[in-house]
Amino acid sequence: MLRHLKSRDCRFIYSKTGKWDATKYTPEVRAEIENHWIPLLQENNNKRSLNKTQDSQEKFYVLSMFPYPSGKLHMGHVRVYSISDVIARFHRLNGKDVIHPMGWDAFGLPAENAAIEHGELPEVWTRRNISAMRKQLDSMCYSFDWHTEYATCDPEYYKWTQFIFLKMFEAGLVEQREEVVNWDPVDQTVLANEQIDEKGCSWRSGAKVQEKYLRQWFIKTTTYAKSLLDGLSEVDDNLWKDVKKLQRRWIGNCDGTRIDFKLKQEDTEWLDPLAVFTTSPECLYGVSHIALPTKHRLNDKKYHKSSEKDVQKEILLSIEAIHPLTGESVPIIVSPDIQNIPYTPDNEHLAIPCINDEDKSVADAMGFSYDDVVDENYIVKSGQFSGLSREEAREAVLEYAKEKKIGGHLISLDSKDWLISRQRYWGTPIPIIHCSNCNAVPVPLKDLPVKLPAITEFTGKSSPLKQSTDWLKVTCPKCGSPAERETDTMDTFVDSSWYFLRYLDAHNTEAPFSSDKANKYMPVDLYIGGKEHAILHLYFARFFNHFLCDSGLLKHREPFIHLLTQGMVMGQSYCVKSSGKYLWKDQVDFSGEKPVEKGTGEEVLVQWEKMSKSKYNGVDPQDVIDQYGVDATRLAILGTVPPKANREWSEQAFVNITRWQGRVWSTITTYIELAKDPKSSEMDPKKLTKIENALFQDRNHLIHEVTISLETLFNTSIVMTLLFDFMKKIKGVPDGAKHVSKEYEKCLADMIIMIAPFAPSFAEELWAGLSSVARSKDYQWHKSIFDQRWPSVDTNMMVKVKLVMNGGKSVGQISVKLKDCGCLSEEEVLQLCKKEAKFNRSVGDSFVGFQWSQNEFLQHVLDFSVPSHEQQNQNFKEERGEN
Repeated sequence: MLRHLKSRDCRFIYSKTGKWDATKYTPEVRAEIENHWIPLLQENNNKRSLNKTQDSQEKFYVLSMFPYPSGKLHMGHVRVYSISDVIARFHRLNGKDVIHPMGWDAFGLPAENAAIEHGELPEVWTRRNISAMRKQLDSMCYSFDWHTEYATCDPEYYKWTQFIFLKMFEAGLVEQREEVVNWDPVDQTVLANEQIDEKGCSWRSGAKVQEKYLRQWFIKTTTYAKSLLDGLSEVDDNLWKDVKKLQRRWIGNCDGTRIDFKLKQEDTEWLDPLAVFTTSPECLYGVSHIALPTKHRLNDKKYHKSSEKDVQKEILLSIEAIHPLTGESVPIIVSPDIQNIPYTPDNEHLAIPCINDEDKSVADAMGFSYDDVVDENYIVKSGQFSGLSREEAREAVLEYAKEKKIGGHLISLDSKDWLISRQRYWGTPIPIIHCSNCNAVPVPLKDLPVKLPAITEFTGKSSPLKQSTDWLKVTCPKCGSPAERETDTMDTFVDSSWYFLRYLDAHNTEAPFSSDKANKYMPVDLYIGGKEHAILHLYFARFFNHFLCDSGLLKHREPFIHLLTQGMVMGQSYCVKSSGKYLWKDQVDFSGEKPVEKGTGEEVLVQWEKMSKSKYNGVDPQDVIDQYGVDATRLAILGTVPPKANREWSEQAFVNITRWQGRVWSTITTYIELAKDPKSSEMDPKKLTKIENALFQDRNHLIHEVTISLETLFNTSIVMTLLFDFMKKIKGVPDGAKHVSKEYEKCLADMIIMIAPFAPSFAEELWAGLSSVARSKDYQWHKSIFDQRWPSVDTNMMVKVKLVMNGGKSVGQISVKLKDCGCLSEEEVLQLCKKEAKFNRSVGDSFVGFQWSQNEFLQHVLDFSVPSHEQQNQNFKEERGEN
């Protein structure tokens, strides 16, 4: 139920009465329109969504990042989903098979925190929030494909997340090793960074948080680092822009590799290898030792060993590495010298004395043995790789390492694998069984999903999964011995790294998705979301897609064609300058030269910041809808600034919005009234022809520019400006011409169609009224506005062509019919251009050729190639036979 609508049964609108009685667009009229049309639009949308159209249609997949079900929409949600809805409706009107899905990123820490705070189970809290937010989304008249809706906490969804995890496990892309975590010693649980206060204490127990090493699960994303870096060359620079730079920076320069060295202490071999980075894998036979930074986890006194040599700063460890090619022992030392190199605490240095003088000095001082394996540009003393050039040996060693699954993938020094373990309840269970005989055993595919066990209470203390004995205790599927399930759950980024594929086949019970459907509808044509997700989420989603492509499940390697990173919605905040305390607006005194806090007189800073509860600058979308309506709210959030820019929210925007809606309404009202008395519409034929020609040009220019703005630029604010300006032109047409002008009716009809994606209810009612008196046979008047076709540009329209010389300097402008662009002969081009004085001065007859093109805004350009004066003189001399 839409709270903002009047409960009393008004009868103002044509759709109810069959009469256009409401001459003004009042709040009561607006409320009745939305009360009438929104349920019908949603009903029609659900029917359309269930009855997919013909396979021959061109597809368009528009995807907005799915929300976390916090329970309430905020203005950021309204902005991103309004943008995606406009684009989806636009492409449907263009006859395309549009995919516009919605679901819920439902697992995660906030649900656990809320469960602790409110004393309820995470699933109960999450499901209630999903229900509430879906009603809110419906009330905004968004045309989502609700029949493909799912939540990532549905077992039917996370079954396939587990399936993909196991496929990665099978491919050697998943491993378990020790990693440091934040440990609460009182609650006996792992904490996320955001659960630790500025003093380093647990947000719940107050205990001082400890660093503790636990065995964690990793997905080896570094295996695909080079693939992901190379994949960026497949996407359009103009479409990805700064996001491409962010991805490149995150991946880094893939100029080295990591090689796995097994570890041993005395005669005991360790479970986890040590992965060591090197930019010279071809010199692997020349390794003397491995050096660790002082902050490395293995720098523990229990591993320290006295060296026979009197070297003070390097510490020899009792742990040794096993050379992966020779099987020989490799010493490990801790060295403070590594700190001068940009290493993180977990990075190790592979010492190769024959190519590094510092390594040679340390190795000689410590008495380590090594071979010189480089002779000029060739590799020697290196087994099967001897005799190869360094470059050949490099490639051969990398391939060998990959074959033996000990590394070999090109990565950057800073590349890290993806730690997906979360010591939490509310997440996708990791489908692994631990057996004392068989170690980590994957759950058989037939036993998926591994469901979360039902719990009766959630306190946040210890692990509910470890306490669920019936769920925890199982039989090893490999040997039949008693075993236990893995009690870590997956990072929620895993759930969201393939969700766009499940939408295409959401009810498939045999596979995560149909390859045929994925190959038909992927990649996503337009992906809309916040820039804060342009690094990690995008990186992980691309990784998943590359892996699934290599697995043969889909053919498109890159998942997204165009990225639209919308700006934030900003609210005005009031902050005490001296203390940083945020205030409500009514706590501020604005009467003086500078705003101050009431009661204290402290100066207050007034600034635009991202809307936030803690800064008291948020706006509840429902309050806005209650006051102005759904359509006006959509129009307000879509206008004024481009989607990529931050939006400074002010209700002042509604002044222009409601005024414009009123003008459109009164224009249709006037046309309907004139239709009742056609004899009153008389116009001199010459004047009418002039008006018709002007309307023809204006209408086609509007169609052309609006289409470009939505199809290519995805810029809703430009469209709003164009529609506002067009309304002014329409208002200027004399009444005597309105009903007798065929062009005028087309202007009204096409304008309403172009309004429809932005303000669906408003457009439907305008269309219903116009249909009652319309005469043109170019439209399906008896059908909904959303059953019409997007207006097309008449190629007889005159367009302006920019004249430039040598790709830069502007030398004038001409007007030609759209259909003639690129088709005119040289003689016809010259005839038009020579009417331009600037062209004659700069180009004249001196050009040697010209080329038609379109710039980034699809404006037509004629580029003339004009030789320099020196070249012209040289040509003249050559013509005369001079040297």
